[in-house]
Amino acid sequence: MTTIEVIFYALNEAICVEIFGVADIGGSITIHTFGAYFGLSVALFYSSKQAINDKNGLGIPNYLSNLIAMVGTLFLFVFWPSFNAALG
Repeated sequence: MTTIEVIFYALNEAICVEIFGVADIGGSITIHTFGAYFGLSVALFYSSKQAINDKNGLGIPNYLSNLIAMVGTLFLFVFWPSFNAALG
């Protein structure tokens, strides 16, 4: 999966920068956007019935995993402008 991801990311970055002319100074917009959409598509295509019918309860979120996801989302939301403006 990693090999496919690297190939598609290189293609995505070439299209964004060369064809669309996106001014992405640090490269963080293309990598985060690509990672989000690639992760969603992989999760969509690789959701097997074994993962859906999890008998051990390993895929069930708990309070700590939800808290870590929320803190990570807020951290990225608050500091996103500084990520993009670091090299500008």
